[in-house]
Amino acid sequence: MTIAAKKKIPDFLLCVENREFRKYLFNSAHSFSECIEFLKIENIPRAIANNPNTTLVLQSDEKERIIFDIGKKLKGVFFNDLKIIFLSFDHLIRDDANNAFEAFLQAPCTLKEIISESQSVGNRKKKILLIDDSKLVHKNLVGPLTSEGFTVNQAYNGKQGVELAISEQPDLIICDIEMPVMNGFEACSAVRAHETTKDIHIIMSSTLRSAEDQKKGFAAGVDEYMPKPVIFDDLLEKITRAFSSKALLREKILIIDKNDAEAGMVANFLNKQGFYSKVVGSVSEAKRALKKTLFDLILTETNLLDGSIIDVAEFSKAEFTNSDLIFIGLVAQDNEADRRMALNSGAKDTISKPLTSETLLAVVEKTIAKLKSERESKQLQRYVSKTSFQAALEKSVLSEISPSSRAERRKAIIFFLDIVQFTGRCERYSPEEIVSQINNLFEKITEVITEEGGDIDKFMGDACMAFWFDDDGGQNHEKCITAVLKIQKAVAELNSADHILKKDPLQIRMGLNAGDVILCDLGAVKARVDLTMIGDAVNTAARLETACSKYGVDNLISGSISNDVKEKFAIRLIDKIHVYGKTIPISCYEAINYSKTASKEEHALVSLFEEAIDVYERGEFSAAKDLFKKTSELEPNLGYVSNPSLEYVKRCEYLIQNPPKNWDGTWKMESK
Repeated sequence: MTIAAKKKIPDFLLCVENREFRKYLFNSAHSFSECIEFLKIENIPRAIANNPNTTLVLQSDEKERIIFDIGKKLKGVFFNDLKIIFLSFDHLIRDDANNAFEAFLQAPCTLKEIISESQSVGNRKKKILLIDDSKLVHKNLVGPLTSEGFTVNQAYNGKQGVELAISEQPDLIICDIEMPVMNGFEACSAVRAHETTKDIHIIMSSTLRSAEDQKKGFAAGVDEYMPKPVIFDDLLEKITRAFSSKALLREKILIIDKNDAEAGMVANFLNKQGFYSKVVGSVSEAKRALKKTLFDLILTETNLLDGSIIDVAEFSKAEFTNSDLIFIGLVAQDNEADRRMALNSGAKDTISKPLTSETLLAVVEKTIAKLKSERESKQLQRYVSKTSFQAALEKSVLSEISPSSRAERRKAIIFFLDIVQFTGRCERYSPEEIVSQINNLFEKITEVITEEGGDIDKFMGDACMAFWFDDDGGQNHEKCITAVLKIQKAVAELNSADHILKKDPLQIRMGLNAGDVILCDLGAVKARVDLTMIGDAVNTAARLETACSKYGVDNLISGSISNDVKEKFAIRLIDKIHVYGKTIPISCYEAINYSKTASKEEHALVSLFEEAIDVYERGEFSAAKDLFKKTSELEPNLGYVSNPSLEYVKRCEYLIQNPPKNWDGTWKMESK
């Protein structure tokens, strides 16, 4: 819903979860000239993509950590173009919000306060404090920095600089070393020691260039070192990078350490590298923090105030954490027992204390790099088949010797699945309900096919295509039929467990065929390609899936698969058909159950149906009709029309009235 809709582009996008608070803000929005749009959490990305130069206001009760993470991700994409104001009824999140976004407001607040805060953030210039005893340096830098839009405070000795840092709270400090009253090393140490200035970015600039001087500067808390004489363009680049680092989307790190001072130094160092880090002192505090924020990595001591690293390992796998949350153990130097305990608990690595910045950063970066690689691999595999992933990997690794497009002949089993009467279902339910039904179904299908060694090729609306390679002489034939039976069972369970599907069950059709296929890249080579299969065997599998509706069965399996495993399954020959577009007949079968677990009724159905088919193929249509009437009484009740026997009764009646001249026992399908 949009207020002041006469303006096409909203000035403010408000995602406020608390119902009463949202209602209050909505009712007051009519009093303001700004265009204000209220939106749901799922609509945030699209709205920001269409209008990144806006102010986004976020508030949530139950999903606060999720919406906080969404805001961070958006800042990582749009940086300073997007302003975010975070609202919360919990004042304890103030520091985290101020570190991540432009502003924090304690809820409940007025819309006037939100608009005023946004304007204040937009009009506020970044403040730079220049601490240098050289008037020439001030003359050369203050003017250009002011011209670039910064507000510049000036100090001419270290003591004055520390006092101005505390009173003015600058966003960045440029500090010399050799100064009267208090030198640069002492000034930087004092700035870092004060609670309100400890996180300010410091650039040290001096004519002292030795490695020892630079080392002393970094020990005093300096973030960057720049030798004099200062080249302004280089300085401006460092300043711009420092101000942009806050918006960078880097991983979130939770530090569990009972030594507050030591943990604070580690957190400050990691924050300067672009990470978002938070310090807690105990296991219980860590649990509370993880329920607020989705951290990616934990740095933890092995022995804590109320537990140990073993407890950390246990709760790091809890439902309220990231599914791939990892941790690193902080162990005392030469304490081999603690190191072994950390690694045995599942720590990805250990770091010896006392920590050095070089070692800390190296281990953290290495661990994060591995985590990101695993995440990207998992994410990629969600969107492409295993075979596509392997092909992409081959092309990446073997780019110098592999051809631009893949095309090879393979033997494969092709599987097609479709939802019966899906169009009508779309008319009966809302988009959200339809998508939920499809995704729940595909979740089950994917799980089964993966368990049985198959590979999902693609999802196409309400349809699915999968495959098994068949190069090993039919070893996967049993797996693919097992998958068909498991999917039938999973769909039945899904229908019985859902209150909507109980009344209106999902019905599926499945087709299976084996044969030669062409595994190839299709698409625009320079833009986007899909690795898929084409060929006659693929088309036949699709025709078998469609033909299921003719007989009222859930699956049709070609004889190229079922002939090899008949003794393991209760399978009946449904027909010998000429599928649309083909002249050679195909024997197609229905898998009913496993042989060992099939009921007496199912075995009787298979036996009597095969007898009826045999009589039918001999052209004895009256006798076949009588047998099919008997088998129709044995057909299972699936909750919907599913009776191939009745199809044969009708067919026999037709053939009795219209005797074929050259009967060979096959039936021609007139459509796809």
